[in-house]
Amino acid sequence: MKLFPKRNFTAELSEINSIAMGELKRNTDITDSLISDWTKKAFRGQVNENGFKIISSEIGHGAICVLNGKFDGKTGEIEVRIHKAFKIMFSILMLIPIIGFVIIALTNGIKESFGIIIPLIVLIVFVRFIFMELSFRFVSKTGLNKLTRIIGITKLEKKQNN
Repeated sequence: MKLFPKRNFTAELSEINSIAMGELKRNTDITDSLISDWTKKAFRGQVNENGFKIISSEIGHGAICVLNGKFDGKTGEIEVRIHKAFKIMFSILMLIPIIGFVIIALTNGIKESFGIIIPLIVLIVFVRFIFMELSFRFVSKTGLNKLTRIIGITKLEKKQNN
C-alpha cells in the first residue's frame, strides 16, 4: 500500500480529442501554477491538444487532487493524484505525533512514554485512512465527474494495477 493514494483510469471520449480538449480549454483558467483561485471556470491548469494537467477550481479543497490526462484520438489515460502541497501538509500532520513522542521520550524517559504509542498509531492511521483517503476520494470523484461532463467521456474504467 502506498502512503499517498493515486488512481489511474482509461477513458473513451465521445468526440475526437481535439474537440474535447477545446471544450476543456474553454472551461479551464489557463495558468502555469496549480493553485486555487476565484474563477467562474470549472478547472485551473494547463491544457494542450493531446492532454491536460488541471485542478478543480473550487476554493479550499479543489486543489487536493491533480488530474493528468493524455489522449490519442478517442482513447486516453487519466491519472488522479494528490497535489504536492497537500502531500507536504499531510506528511507534516503524520509527523507531528512522532515528533511529540520523541519529545515526551526525551523528557520523561522511554519507559514512561510507552503509554502514548497506541494513541500515536491511532492518530497516524486517522490522518492517513480517514482524513487523507476520504478527502482524496471525495475531491477526485467530484473532479472526474466535472471532467466527464465537460469533455464528454463515455467510458471511464479504473486500471487494476494501481
